[in-house]
Amino acid sequence: MKLSDISTPYLMIKANTNSEWDYCDFAIISLSEDWKKEQQKRIENIKPFSDDYMLLSMMYSDASITFYKDDNEICLDSTDLLEDRIWSFVELDEETLEKLSVPENRLTSHTLHVFKSGYALCQTYGKHTGEDFWTEDFPLEELIKNDTNLTN
Repeated sequence: MKLSDISTPYLMIKANTNSEWDYCDFAIISLSEDWKKEQQKRIENIKPFSDDYMLLSMMYSDASITFYKDDNEICLDSTDLLEDRIWSFVELDEETLEKLSVPENRLTSHTLHVFKSGYALCQTYGKHTGEDFWTEDFPLEELIKNDTNLTN
C-alpha cells in the first residue's frame, strides 16, 4: 500500500472507534465511477437546504467503505503512512486489500453523512455491541469534482 498524489480507485481516511476493547485506525472507500456519480446526486440533494442552519447532514446507506486496524503485516502504522494527512488516495491491489486487518466487531449499518459544506464522514456500528466507528471528515464535493491532484 502506497500513498498517491493523483486519483486512484481507493481513498484511505483516518478512522476511530469509541470501543474500549476493539480498534479501528483507518477506512478505505472504493471510488468507482458509479459511486462518484451517486455522491454527486447526494451533494445536489442537500444544496436546497443550505440555508437551514438546523440541518446537520443527510444520511445515506453506503457499503463502499470498509474499516480496518493497523496490523503487523500490511499496515504497521496508518498514521505514519498517511504522513500527517487525514486522507489520501492509495495505490492498492485486491490481494493486499483482502489481507488488511478488520476490527473484531461485526460492523453493520454503514452510513455516509453528507454535510451542507460538501464534506462527508462515514460511520458504522458494532452489530452486537452498538459501539461506534467513524472516519474523519473528508471533502466529498472536491473529490467528486476534481478527483486528481488533491492534497490535504
